[in-house]
Amino acid sequence: MANVMPTIAPQPTEVSKPFWDGCRERRLVMQKCEDCGNVAYYPAYMCPACTSEKLTWTELSGRGRVHSVTIVHRPAAPAFASAVPYAVALIEVEEGPIMMSNIVGPAALETKIDDDVEVVFEDLGEVTLPRFRRIGK
Repeated sequence: MANVMPTIAPQPTEVSKPFWDGCRERRLVMQKCEDCGNVAYYPAYMCPACTSEKLTWTELSGRGRVHSVTIVHRPAAPAFASAVPYAVALIEVEEGPIMMSNIVGPAALETKIDDDVEVVFEDLGEVTLPRFRRIGK
């Protein structure tokens, strides 16, 4: 994928493993609270809205909108120099949570707030990362 920020592969933990397993299967999954219905990201042992421990993994639509975006032109470190420019965004998924990811694809550097996006997946060694691309662009 062009214009993708270099990434150090995440190390799944006991609580985050179902998220990363879902990504490997090309499915975006997050925890949903059985008590209050809150859908939460990043994986945790309890619901951030009501502190219930009754969390189940649920598959999401994979669609969302850009909540915030920046185009990185100056690398933060030498390891990032070959990838600039690239788009980093906060994505509000349809089900509610906001997650940070890259915007990828041919129009990634033209991304604007409120653009509709959909998840795509990138294999990175033993893990698969969720990235997003603009819909219809």
